[in-house]
Amino acid sequence: MHRYSNLAWWMRRLPERRLAVAIYGPTSSGKTALSLDVCEAASERGLRPVVLNADSRQVYVGMDIGTSKIKSSQMRGFEHRLLDVAEPSSKLSLEAYAQMARDELASLAVAEDALPVLVGGTGVYVQSVLDGWDLTGTGTLRRSLERDFPRSDVEGAYQVLARLAPEVARRVHPNNYEAILNALVRRMAVQAGNEVATPFVFAVYGVDRGEAETDRRIEMTLDAQFRDGLLAEIAELDRRYRLVERARRPGRRHNVASQTHGYREFVRAAGSTGKAIAELDGADLATARAKALGHIWAYSRRQRSWFRKLGASRVDHRSAVKVIVPCLR
Repeated sequence: MHRYSNLAWWMRRLPERRLAVAIYGPTSSGKTALSLDVCEAASERGLRPVVLNADSRQVYVGMDIGTSKIKSSQMRGFEHRLLDVAEPSSKLSLEAYAQMARDELASLAVAEDALPVLVGGTGVYVQSVLDGWDLTGTGTLRRSLERDFPRSDVEGAYQVLARLAPEVARRVHPNNYEAILNALVRRMAVQAGNEVATPFVFAVYGVDRGEAETDRRIEMTLDAQFRDGLLAEIAELDRRYRLVERARRPGRRHNVASQTHGYREFVRAAGSTGKAIAELDGADLATARAKALGHIWAYSRRQRSWFRKLGASRVDHRSAVKVIVPCLR
């Protein structure tokens, strides 16, 4: 029995904790549409659903089209939180996100009719909420690890993780620098007892359309983003943060947008050709688009590997709402 997905078992152990819903899945899997359907059904049952974002790129201001961030006009009147809470000029730490999520849950726990609906495709964000991670003070530890193990020494960082937590290391790709450092920080935080009980019990549902269908939907999403003005969005970010200029200067601290699939490929294309974003021609765009697709496809496979880690009960889009809503109360 998994501690998240077996709701009845948890409710027997912790009757004072209220129910919440988490919806996880790879990019372009339809999480947003499903979450809104769940919100509507929950509202009909007298609950007040509040969507909490668990996407590590939708937290940034100005990164809207390329992250498929929901628009106010699409929210169907339901409150959405943890969107646009940081500037992309500085990366939002996992420590900061976990604290904000705990604060949101605490505020929702005061209202008896509130139903948190956690939605996102960033596995470590979702897990930090489910487990109530308290990473206070670990920012200093992470910076120390980054100094001791820069990206060029990802192998060394992985070896340390393998010694400290071999069971965790087996679930992390040895070249995934961010995941390795997150795991090291998390391991040390656990040893220090930094974990707090959340006021809600989360039933976790995983949305997955299979690899081939997910790849197809990702390609459709990227093409739709082009039509919706992705290049104009990147150009505006470049105007505000000088992305292309910084990309041409090795060793400089990069903006989050320059490190995000679907953005960085076009920034690098401009940097390598000496052109502005708006000046990229058909061949430049085709090459950048192909690279972006490859990167996003690879990322979606890593996302799908989190289903087991999160203990998500996989649901089919056609019947998901019928599965989720009857459990609400």
